[in-house]
Amino acid sequence: MKSILSLLLVLFFSSAFATTTEDVSAKSKEAAASAKAAATAAADYSIEQKEAFQKEMDLKIDAMKVEIATMKDDAAKKTGDAKAKMKEQIAALEKKQAELKKDLKKLKKSSGAAWTEMKSGVAKAWDSISDSYSKAKTEFSDKKE
Repeated sequence: MKSILSLLLVLFFSSAFATTTEDVSAKSKEAAASAKAAATAAADYSIEQKEAFQKEMDLKIDAMKVEIATMKDDAAKKTGDAKAKMKEQIAALEKKQAELKKDLKKLKKSSGAAWTEMKSGVAKAWDSISDSYSKAKTEFSDKKE
């Protein structure tokens, strides 16, 4: 009698564990699929952010080119020290702009966490060139020929 009872208990627990193991396996697969979907969504979002930032910076750089060209036209109308100083400022702006373009190319090639770090550097470089342009524009709008 004890052996029959023991056999029933073994069969009962065996089937219970088999179901539990199957359930755990199924839930584990579901969790893995869910985590993979979440990671893919996060990566897609990060790529979208990167592309949007790149487009924004490209537009800003293009606008700055136009601004510098206008400044060059204004410099051509100046004479003496004012003209020399403007040309010096324009050269400095063009140098910063070239460095910013290089940084943006590196950013375009970067991925993952590296792009986040580079984004910060590119944004700071943009702030610097933008401030330099504003100062130069203000300085030269005050100067006479």
